[in-house]
Amino acid sequence: MNKEKEFINIINKILNKDLKKDFVVGIGDDAAILTSNGNNKMVICSDTIVEDIHFKLDYFSFEDIGWKSIAINSSDLAAMGAVPNYFTVSIGLPSHINKNNFEQLIIGMKKCCDSYGGFIVGGDIVKSDKLFISISAVGSLHQKKFLTRDSAKPGDKVAVTGNLGDSLGGLNLLLDNKKGGRLINSHLKPEPKIIESKKLIESGVKCCMDISDGLHNDLLNLCESSKVSIEINIEDLPVSKELKSEFSDRFIDIAINGGEDYELLFTFDESKIKLPFNYFVIGSVVNKNENNVLYKNKGKIIKPKLNTWSHFEQN
Repeated sequence: MNKEKEFINIINKILNKDLKKDFVVGIGDDAAILTSNGNNKMVICSDTIVEDIHFKLDYFSFEDIGWKSIAINSSDLAAMGAVPNYFTVSIGLPSHINKNNFEQLIIGMKKCCDSYGGFIVGGDIVKSDKLFISISAVGSLHQKKFLTRDSAKPGDKVAVTGNLGDSLGGLNLLLDNKKGGRLINSHLKPEPKIIESKKLIESGVKCCMDISDGLHNDLLNLCESSKVSIEINIEDLPVSKELKSEFSDRFIDIAINGGEDYELLFTFDESKIKLPFNYFVIGSVVNKNENNVLYKNKGKIIKPKLNTWSHFEQN
């Protein structure tokens, strides 16, 4: 178990015993859901981005950093079947950040709010050695129903809303000092799947999460939460033509391991649920209580190269 999961387990052990009846979903999912807001259940999440961990000033504009800080929180809300309402923003500013830099940062946040919903209603500013943005987001459910990562069942299909690996592909191009193009834009300006989330809820899907830590990591998280095993068909992974062209020898590895795609990963009974948008079935939920991800290529079991992200195992 990596350190991040160890720390989360400590939080659960100490705090979950204090959860009261006004919590529908508590610690451990993409966001928490409260019932204390009448019929419109309140959805709350938080996320932080830190300079040199989640972005570098070498290739991120300040507007892109502001956009990303809002987008990743909106994606967590979408993973629960919610729409953004309000954000509070805490910003740590190094001394080299000037008024123009700061203005562009806030413009990026506003543009993302204008595109996907929600308003910034408060926050805090502190001095810091590195630039960081920590956001708390409050949303509301599209309906009384919601999505969680603990409701996958054997027999369900496993699907995603879009291409995998584009963000990591874009990052690799940026590290090679390349500029422009769709892959790079995928990394710099992630797009939360608010519309698809609403359609999943309306269609009766119950199990969902967003792909922030990479497909393999998030499949493991889904398996652990739902206490199931999953089989993935490599040949069915949606991979963009740009990723195949730029990384012809390793696009599958990038698709499996790459983080920050912010597509939705969900499971559903395809014989009963018809979805009104394009999606990609990549595998099946196969067993209960095994918590394992198995990869196949045209029916043959394979072991892909796994190089997954963990905050506390990075140099």
